Amino acid sequence: MYSKLTAKVPYKILAAVPIVITVVMLVVIAINGFNMSFDFSGGMSLEIYEKLSDSQINDLKNGLAKSNLQNLKIYNNVNIVKITTTHKISDSEFLSLAEKYTGKLITNNIFNINLNYKISRDAEEKLKNRFGDEIKITSNDDSTNIIIERRQMSEEEMKKILSDHRYSINFDPDKGTYLFEPANAKVGGVSSVLGARLKDEMIWAFVIAVFLITVVIFIAYRIPVPTVAILAAAFVDIIFAAGCMSIFGIELNLPTLLALVMLLGYSVDTDVLLTTRILNKKTTVNEAIDQTMKTGLTMTFTAIGAVLTMLIVSNLITPKIEVLSQLSMVVLCGLFMDIFSTWLMNTGILKWYVERKISKVKRKKLFKFSLFHE
Repeated sequence: MYSKLTAKVPYKILAAVPIVITVVMLVVIAINGFNMSFDFSGGMSLEIYEKLSDSQINDLKNGLAKSNLQNLKIYNNVNIVKITTTHKISDSEFLSLAEKYTGKLITNNIFNINLNYKISRDAEEKLKNRFGDEIKITSNDDSTNIIIERRQMSEEEMKKILSDHRYSINFDPDKGTYLFEPANAKVGGVSSVLGARLKDEMIWAFVIAVFLITVVIFIAYRIPVPTVAILAAAFVDIIFAAGCMSIFGIELNLPTLLALVMLLGYSVDTDVLLTTRILNKKTTVNEAIDQTMKTGLTMTFTAIGAVLTMLIVSNLITPKIEVLSQLSMVVLCGLFMDIFSTWLMNTGILKWYVERKISKVKRKKLFKFSLFHE
């Protein structure tokens, strides 16, 4: 396959194709930049655990768009609506804005109990010690009202605690009324300092991964040119995937940054296979490449098939798995580019290196032969 291709187009021109694509992608990244997630840039996130109607979703999008929130994004996954923004805004303000279009949003489970008797002072103290600021108790001579707001507690867990004899209130639904309102929203944020720190840590993790891979490859071959060729192919894949993120507006967040790190492993395997076969060849360079190409392409297309399946499934199931969708999209772009970086660029570099090495050996032999005959 490679032999037929190089018979029509010089291998050095083929090797330049991925390099040209990489330069184009670098220009795209320089112009468009990345769509930074609030994980890295800092910001607020609001999750609504309710199924909103189409009209509510449209009102929410249009209404929040007019509120001048920076980098506003709304994801609708049927039963979960997620809103993110890099704008500095308080939790209460964020909730108030959304409630204009969604209705009442509750961030804590609310357990409202009305008892037709007054609980003892000892029971009241024990409850306040147990729940702290999460509980409000008002009572008179013949009734008690208890309101508990807590996120991580279900209705059954709350009833079990209140029925515990240690609290001495003898909670019984028959001796009063109670109302349980489950939380339907979650609001939180990431500070810009924490986001920047998280981004720096992930970048350092990427740098360390590159360094370790470089050390392993160099120890395996102990030859600079093949080592550089393998790393160059991996970087071409990563830059292409990053360029696709910039073009399609895929956020640079934890999953997508992880996908870029994963591409190091996906890219290196076929390059290592190719390099090993060529350097340990018992045939010509082209024959070694042709034989390796069948195995290498099978490996790559198998990986593409698996990642493509993950991409399709993550988008079709309800609710959509946004993390898997973004991760698989980035990896898929990198694997596609790996076909060109490995079988055009890396093969070209290795072919040039081996032929140059053979040419030097021949020149040395010819030089010795000429000296002998003089």
